[in-house]
Amino acid sequence: MLRRLIGLASLVVVALGVAGHTHAQEHWKLGSIMRPPSFGAALDAEFRQAIGKASGGKLVVEHQFVANEQEMVQQVVRGRLHMGATSAFGAGVTIPDATVVSLPYVWSSEAQRRYVTDKYVFPQLKKMFAQKGLLLLAIHEAGYNGVFCKFACNTPASIKGVKARVSPAAASRIFWQSLGANGVSLPLSELWPGLEQNLVRAADLPFPFYSVTPGAQSAPHFVATHHLHHPWMYFANKRAWDRLSAGTRKAILAGLPDPNSVRDRWFEDEAKKLKAFAAKGGKVYLLSDAQRAEWQKLVEPTLLKWVKRLSPGSKKLFEEIQKGKREFAAMKK
Repeated sequence: MLRRLIGLASLVVVALGVAGHTHAQEHWKLGSIMRPPSFGAALDAEFRQAIGKASGGKLVVEHQFVANEQEMVQQVVRGRLHMGATSAFGAGVTIPDATVVSLPYVWSSEAQRRYVTDKYVFPQLKKMFAQKGLLLLAIHEAGYNGVFCKFACNTPASIKGVKARVSPAAASRIFWQSLGANGVSLPLSELWPGLEQNLVRAADLPFPFYSVTPGAQSAPHFVATHHLHHPWMYFANKRAWDRLSAGTRKAILAGLPDPNSVRDRWFEDEAKKLKAFAAKGGKVYLLSDAQRAEWQKLVEPTLLKWVKRLSPGSKKLFEEIQKGKREFAAMKK
């Protein structure tokens, strides 16, 4: 009888231990438009795994596909999702001032963008996210937009008067208007039939996304204008984050992937995709700094006019960017 009681007691202890371990481990969901086998989805997975490792297995983050970035951000705000990953445009409905970082030709070089983003943009965006009950964790990479056309369009003069797809974002209107294009407002879902039917003959998207769409066949000329950048921002619901222990939060932040390593790998992967596209008959136009400047000089006057009409929050972020750019220029000298 005593032996049986000892055995039962042991089972209870084991069961309580298992229950306690299960309770200590939290399962979160991270919303993202990225889906395998895209490289962006692989980077999302690395980010989630880094959190699990840094937390010592206390926090397990799973992927939740959400096709609409704006809706996904709202789900994180409401606590239906614990975390999210989005572009500045995706955050635009909830945090409209954030879209300043994706204005056309706000950046003059990749090195400048990295320096200013990490030192000046990140702290300012972190404040904006906090006002919505969100914690900005990191700014990684989603690439630059390039122009793609149904014809050779590697000079800005070739765009004048051409019917081009304009997205709802102000940055898109600024860009195409500056080039003298005949803008046609279309949701992304209608772009592909629009190209087939010659409703539009040009548009712009990041190459990794463009290359797996029907546009790569109907409009096979891609120009690496790098006119508009998409930061990839990871963020969490602040209430959920604050429920983690201070030690776990500190360990997670220390264990996140290095932003510059992610950026380097993104562009290495993009370069491989560009070569593969060209090998299959696609037309790729890689611009020199001087060639890219020809596009930029047409856009800047419109951009500066638009900046005067910015909201106070957007102006503050724009001013921080300019401050960082001046500091970067002084360092280069």
